[in-house]
Order: sequence, then structure tokens, then C-alpha cells
Amino acid sequence: MNSEPGVKRVPWRIILEDDPDDFVGYETLIEFIEQRALYELEGDIVEIGAYMGRGTAKLAKFAQRYGKRVYAIDVFDPSLDKTVSKGGVKAGDVYEAFLQGRSMLEVYQESTQGFDNIVTMREDSRKVSFPKEQRFIFGFIDGCHQQVYVENDFRVIWPHLVSGGALGLHDYEFDDWPEVTKAADKLMHEYKREMGEAYEIEGKYNILSLVLTKK
Repeated sequence: MNSEPGVKRVPWRIILEDDPDDFVGYETLIEFIEQRALYELEGDIVEIGAYMGRGTAKLAKFAQRYGKRVYAIDVFDPSLDKTVSKGGVKAGDVYEAFLQGRSMLEVYQESTQGFDNIVTMREDSRKVSFPKEQRFIFGFIDGCHQQVYVENDFRVIWPHLVSGGALGLHDYEFDDWPEVTKAADKLMHEYKREMGEAYEIEGKYNILSLVLTKK
């Protein structure tokens, strides 16, 4: 009987950039990709939830070195995330506060200008699908924090993830968005036969990303 993969903590050994518009610490994810040589696998990179695009740009810069594309999926409308934290704060209000009146799409476009290997998909992730032949070496989920969305976003990417590839979910075990952890734990149980290892990567503000590898 297979059990869920045991989660290992991966401490980052790099200095994160002082980038106020990167709320994840994408350098830690890129370090993970590099250490495991995922770039040697055949496929691209995908993220659901691009927000201001700073992480998208960092992934694209890395992907350029290996002739890979980055697919970025987002509706670019903060008000559509109806997630409410345990303290009663709406996710959309948090996004709006950091945008400081700026257009989310315009900020994203400014952050990602100059990259010809970014494929921006401006739509609700529940409506997204990829051709059967599309392959990904790495995926990252940081979109709507409701459980139904997290589960959907996982299922959008996982079938296209190559053997040896990895999929990360931001805000794991983060008290403000508990539905992310509920979804992640459920998915680890449901897909345990297809999973290799599970890692917790600490990023900015000590927030964890759960990264799952595929057998």
C-alpha cells in the first residue's frame, strides 16, 4: 500500500533579491530547478497566478538559457479572488493594496516586457486546458487560494508534467489561506502513486511552497 510522500524541508542557501513586487522569492524555486537539473528534461515551465509578473520574468530569464517557454495564466483582476482569510481579510483587497491603484495587467506587462519566451494566457484557470502533447518540467501554483481552485490548478498542470518534473504550491501551511493546505494534503493522498518526493521550500516572509515531484 502506497503512502503519501514524506515532506522534506529544503533550506535555501541564496540571498533573495530585495524585490518588493516578488512575494514568493522565485530565486528559491529556480535554485530547486537547477539543483535537480530539471532543465535537462524536455518541456516548458508554467505558472498559475502571475500577479505583477516579477516571478514570471525571473522564470523567463532562466528558461531562455535552455530554449524553454514560460506559460503564465492569470485573469489579472484582483477582485475575482474571493478567498477570505481566517481574520476576515479578502485576498482581492490584499492584492489591491500592494498594487496601490495600478492596473495589475499593466504592471505585469511592464515586468515582462522584452521576453519573447513568455506565453500569457489571460483567462480563468478553470477554463484552461493544454494540448495533449504539451509537456512541462516545472509548474507553480499561486492563483486563487480557494480549495476548489487549488485542486483545479493542480489537475490542469499535473497530467502534462514529465517524469522527474516538479510542481510547486505556494502558501502551504500558511494560516491566512488554510484552503491551500487542505487542497495540497488531499492531492498528495489522491495522487500518491504518481508522486516521488515532497519538499517544503521556505521563501519570502518565511512562507512555504510545497514542491511535489513526479515519478
